[in-house]
Amino acid sequence: MKIGETILKLREEKKMSQEEFAQYYHVTRQTISNWEKEKNYPDLQTLVKISDESGVSLDCMIKDNFAMVQEIDKKVRHLKRFKIGTAIVFAIVLFVLSYIGIQSSKQKYLIHTYEDKLEELGFEKEGNNYCVTDDDFKYDVYMFDRPSIWKWNQEMDYREKFITGTLVEKDSDLEENLKVTIRKTSDFITLYIFRENYMVDGTSPKIKEYSLDKNGQIKYKENMDKEDYKVYVQWQDEIENGVKKLNQMYAKLYE
Repeated sequence: MKIGETILKLREEKKMSQEEFAQYYHVTRQTISNWEKEKNYPDLQTLVKISDESGVSLDCMIKDNFAMVQEIDKKVRHLKRFKIGTAIVFAIVLFVLSYIGIQSSKQKYLIHTYEDKLEELGFEKEGNNYCVTDDDFKYDVYMFDRPSIWKWNQEMDYREKFITGTLVEKDSDLEENLKVTIRKTSDFITLYIFRENYMVDGTSPKIKEYSLDKNGQIKYKENMDKEDYKVYVQWQDEIENGVKKLNQMYAKLYE
């Protein structure tokens, strides 16, 4: 007995209208009509229920009904694909969330370690940077930008690894409008001399920079501006001591 005939017989036995039968199987009346006319077919779970209630075996209903077998097989394949696809999506989401969690933990550890080192060196937070002052210099370190969450190695960018020290004015010993700064990076130690009243093209102040060796001594004295050289000579001891301290702090923070 074909599926359409089986459904029609079962409905008559139960003395149900198509509307009542549809409510019983949680579908629409039109769906029942299509089943009876075999325009389409129930899913496998519903077929098993119909088989149990009608007493007609599943084999008998689908025997010689190639179109129905194809449709059921198609639904089963789609269901398998859906389950596999759902499992893959779930695995990917779980992996991404786990990855982000691991990277966030790495970032927190990186920042906390950095801040602990700053605290050990006596730095205190001042706005977006950290600073500490001794008798000669105010030293500044800037909080680095967090590495990209998608970068596996959570490390500071080498361009953010630097410390600056600005000469502190003591009883107006510095020339008016003069600023002297030393800067330490992984490869260079630089002396900057800035005069607010020295203008380039009459529009902006000029900052002159000179290379220092690891002991804080000028590498190329012959290339220095005469006025700048006088400043360097006047503050040479302080600059050399500042460079020594910069080296120690840099090694503690970044090496």
